[in-house]
Amino acid sequence: MRNVTVEGTVPAPRSNVWAVLADYPNIVEWNEAVQESYAIGDTVEGVGARRQVNVGAKGSIRNRETVTEWRPEERMVIAVDQIEKQPIEQATMTFTLADAGGTTPFSMSYDYEPQGGPLVLIYGPLLDRLLRKGFSAFIADLGPAAQARAD
Repeated sequence: MRNVTVEGTVPAPRSNVWAVLADYPNIVEWNEAVQESYAIGDTVEGVGARRQVNVGAKGSIRNRETVTEWRPEERMVIAVDQIEKQPIEQATMTFTLADAGGTTPFSMSYDYEPQGGPLVLIYGPLLDRLLRKGFSAFIADLGPAAQARAD
C-alpha cells in the first residue's frame, strides 16, 4: 500500500469548504480535472453516497466512489470502488478539515494499492508525483469554489 498526502490552507471558512465537498455528486462544477460526475443511486450525501467521476482528456479515467465516513465539517472518507485506465487496484481518499477562523487547513490523504507487482518499485514514485500534482490542483480548485459559497 502506498500513500500520497497533500496539505494546504483553503482561503475560506470550514463551513464553506464542507459545503463544496458535501455537494458530493457535483465535483465537476468546481474541479477542473473532472470532465463528468454524477450520482449513482438516490443517496447524494452521507455514508453510502456514490458517484461516478470521469477525469482527464475526454474523461478517460473513470472512478466509482462511495462515501464510507461522513463527519460534517471535519472528515470525509471515500472508497474508490472501481478504477478504470489507471494502474491502481484499490484506493481510499480521506479529506480532513480544521477550523482556523476565516481559513481552513485541509488535508487530502490517498492510500492506494498499485497494480504491477515488482514493477511498482520502478513506477510507484512516478505515480506518487503525478497523484501529488493532481491533488494539489484539487486543493487549489477547492479554494475559489468555497469562497464562492460565501458570496
